[in-house]
Amino acid sequence: MRVLFPIGTVPFLFSVHSGPIAGIQKMVEDFFTVSSLNNLIKDVIQAGFPRMVWVCGEIQQFNRNRTKRHVFFELVEKDSASQDIKARIGLVIFAGKKVYIEKKFKEVDQAFNLKDDIEVKFACRVDFYAPHGAVRLIVEDIDPAYTLGKLAQEKQRLIIVLKKQGVFEQNKKRELPLAPLNIGLITAYDSAAYNDFISELDRSGYSFKVRVRNTLMQGKNSEKDVCQALCVLEGIKNLDLIVITRGGGSLAELSCFDSKLIAQAIAKSRLPVFSGIGHEINLTITDMAAHTYAKTPTAIAQFLIEKIDLFLQKMDTYQNGLLENIKTMFQGRRASLQQDAWQLYNQTGGYLKEHKNRLMFFGECVRHKPLARMQQGLRDLLVKRQAIRKEVKHFFSQSHHKLRSFEKIVDFVHPRNTIKRGFCVVQNQKGEYIKSIQQLKENERVINRFFDGCSHNIVEKIVKED
Repeated sequence: MRVLFPIGTVPFLFSVHSGPIAGIQKMVEDFFTVSSLNNLIKDVIQAGFPRMVWVCGEIQQFNRNRTKRHVFFELVEKDSASQDIKARIGLVIFAGKKVYIEKKFKEVDQAFNLKDDIEVKFACRVDFYAPHGAVRLIVEDIDPAYTLGKLAQEKQRLIIVLKKQGVFEQNKKRELPLAPLNIGLITAYDSAAYNDFISELDRSGYSFKVRVRNTLMQGKNSEKDVCQALCVLEGIKNLDLIVITRGGGSLAELSCFDSKLIAQAIAKSRLPVFSGIGHEINLTITDMAAHTYAKTPTAIAQFLIEKIDLFLQKMDTYQNGLLENIKTMFQGRRASLQQDAWQLYNQTGGYLKEHKNRLMFFGECVRHKPLARMQQGLRDLLVKRQAIRKEVKHFFSQSHHKLRSFEKIVDFVHPRNTIKRGFCVVQNQKGEYIKSIQQLKENERVINRFFDGCSHNIVEKIVKED
């Protein structure tokens, strides 16, 4: 039966299962034992929630308990603006239901697994565990479509924000090297993705050099680790590009790559970033932010190999074109040299004849006019001698005038003459010159030097002036 029983001023509805005598006895007692109170609370809760209820919230503390037979975790509600937790409640998935729920995950088109930080919709029985005095929800069923819808809504919202910020276009502007042989690889070391990627590059026979940064590719900390990996590889010189890859997985496992932080880190990268997350159905935000993306690690490796193939084909084309140009150039030069040789042969006789005539003319001049030429040369030398003497005299006159001017300036600014105009120089006992009162102390002995002597004084008082 159900009975309204007043505790304080608030009536509670509870069910008495042990018969009317026990119920009356509890009503007349002055106090409850802990167990009797907890059992009473349990009756009230079970009466208030006779059927299952659907509860929505974000999963917490699931990952560390997921391998246990019975999985205990929490469901929380967060403030939409601050993301602070407004409320939380404990849940448990018992072993039998755990198998049922995992099977239900596999039946949906885009399979995923439960993990921390995703929003879910559970069908639960509200339970009060009397020995511990704790309210908990016992999970009976799940609505996979709700979680998939929430993930899709969050992803679409983030895509709109990143598009407005221009994040998806930044890395695509990075120039891709013609022959990208130096690769930075972000993946889990020795994973299937790592081995597929490396094996495909090895089969090409090209000299690829791969710098691997062992990185978490799923889980709560994967987002931060991928961003750190990008930062580390950014600091390595001579890298041509960076590849982010993993070997596929469920929708929830890949949700870490629908990340605003990873997309922004890719946008800021100075190197082209390739993405091969390994999901055949959905395009992740990481794929959208990358310079180039492919579905699998092998496809990314094949793209790089094709890039080298294309580069070598172009090099072969350029080489053949260069050889043809060189051949044509040499043929043209050969013809030009033959023509020049013929012209040289024809013109050499005339050139030698002309110079023979000039030598004969100069010989006649030397034979008949040596004295006149020597006299004219002597006259020229005398004229140049007079000009040089005039220039030297003028130079020394100007230099003497400048020295006299410098002497007057030096004499004017000489410290001795400055002191004669009424100034003096102050030194302390160490011989250091005092330039400011901050160097003085009261009762300190100082020396005042004048142009004709010095005086020894003691500082009695120091007065600072603005």
